[in-house]
Amino acid sequence: MRAIEEVDKALRSADLQIVMCSKESVGRPWVNFEAGAVWLRGIPVIPVCHSGMHLSDLPVPLSMLQGIECSQPEGLQKLYDAIAIKLKVNSPAVDFNAVAHDLGELEKKYMQAKQTIEVIGSPRILCAASEQYAQPAYGFQFDVEVLEKSFPKRVTVENKLTKKRLIGLLTTQKFDIIRLVLFVDRETGDLIFSPVDSTTYKPATPNPELMSSGSFADLLLESQTKLVVLATCKALLLAVEVAHVANMAASDTEITGEEAAEWEACFYGLLAQGKSLYKAFDITKSQMTAPIRAIRHKDVAFAFETT
Repeated sequence: MRAIEEVDKALRSADLQIVMCSKESVGRPWVNFEAGAVWLRGIPVIPVCHSGMHLSDLPVPLSMLQGIECSQPEGLQKLYDAIAIKLKVNSPAVDFNAVAHDLGELEKKYMQAKQTIEVIGSPRILCAASEQYAQPAYGFQFDVEVLEKSFPKRVTVENKLTKKRLIGLLTTQKFDIIRLVLFVDRETGDLIFSPVDSTTYKPATPNPELMSSGSFADLLLESQTKLVVLATCKALLLAVEVAHVANMAASDTEITGEEAAEWEACFYGLLAQGKSLYKAFDITKSQMTAPIRAIRHKDVAFAFETT
């Protein structure tokens, strides 16, 4: 909560907000949240498109604002002028054509490097649930079935996951994909391993076993994890922290185990076909209605052995 309060304080005191918009960043919930919060307070917001993103590609609400493309000289001049007005100084004399050219060359190099997608052979998958969420009512059995069908002999199953066990797994083994079925505190992003009251969504024990989102992200780095799927509850706050180190699929509302399994059957099936992570995200989103969002970090593909 402290981080959110600090962000809110900064947004309230801002005179101008510049939103750096790439095809990856505009899909992250906090980018649109922060831009909307500032705009509603009457503070000017300027979307700056870069790395292959164009003004015509911007989603709502960013598309409603007066944005620029950083490789266009007229856009850069508009940005400089807007900043100068807020600082109450004259806009500096800059060769915007030269700056735009240099930025355009930088974008080309970035896009060329981005087209090379890492391919991971014979990836390992962890499918784990807390003891409470491993119960049939939460649909953990569907997750296990979908994963084992898609990726035979590649799945490690844990149905009584504790904090100690998760630390042990992620510090001693490499898991490329992690599917977690447990509760996440929607206000802090903490993983909760202890039982949770199904009505209040609060821990049902006095001293619950928790892991902070930052600690979890550190473990993902240790395990070299590329993708985390946590589609059982509201987990977008956790996803924001995870996005610094790995891709994540997370729900923005409560969904059933059957809904999650249907989404996963489509998504994992595409991965097993050799589709890249981003491609699998996009196709699944167009085909499924489950409220699961992709929070992107870096595209990757998996090479699965089918024999």
